[in-house]
Amino acid sequence: MKPLVLRGFARSWPAIERWKDLQALADHLERGEEAGEQKLVPIEVGGNNYMDEGMERQQVVFGDYLRILDLMEKEDLQGNSFGTAQQSIPKMYLAQYDLREQYPDLGDDIEYDYLTREILSSCGRGEVQRVNFWVGPSFGCNSPMHRDPFHNFFVQIRGHKSLLLCPEKHADFLELYPPPQKNTSSLDFASCNANAEVLFRNIPEVSTLSMDLEAAVIAPGDAVYIPKGYFHHFASQGNSATISVNFW
Repeated sequence: MKPLVLRGFARSWPAIERWKDLQALADHLERGEEAGEQKLVPIEVGGNNYMDEGMERQQVVFGDYLRILDLMEKEDLQGNSFGTAQQSIPKMYLAQYDLREQYPDLGDDIEYDYLTREILSSCGRGEVQRVNFWVGPSFGCNSPMHRDPFHNFFVQIRGHKSLLLCPEKHADFLELYPPPQKNTSSLDFASCNANAEVLFRNIPEVSTLSMDLEAAVIAPGDAVYIPKGYFHHFASQGNSATISVNFW
């Protein structure tokens, strides 16, 4: 099986419109909370990705996190302080977390139609095992090249992401970490920004894979089907905070 990019697949999902305004989304979620209630989520702070020793997880009020992303995005688009100081801002990323447990309304915003359900029935072990949300700023958010033990259906809700895909047969060229992270490449794919020319210049050892590597940039409403075991790398693109949902 091969990966498939489905352009505009989720463009009718309510989340595409409702999650555009991060400030309004934060206000909406907090209106559903009881007085004095603060719902915390684990944010990855620092480092380049989950394999970096400099990364630590901090519990942050989700509404506050959305407002921080909103401020960073607006300042970046205006060319103000955040746009010129990205190098000094630690990476922040809500990664692989099911927000529906704390905010059931979010599940209604990604309610899928019959076709979606048919596709999702092939994920995981024949049914959806987990729903993950990924929320981060426009810069610095990436996952290292890795493979998952499930079929993966990935939907971009807000902002843009680049992705690189590599067949499992090339695992020996990817310099995988030893157990327990033997599913993850130690090569710095984030440095290429999904540009093949830059990739082969920065990581010459993968030039032999050029015929099999595939690259794409996905926009809000786009979806990607990634077969079980297929290596993939995602990175944020552009000037907008990103929100994605994937189904295992």
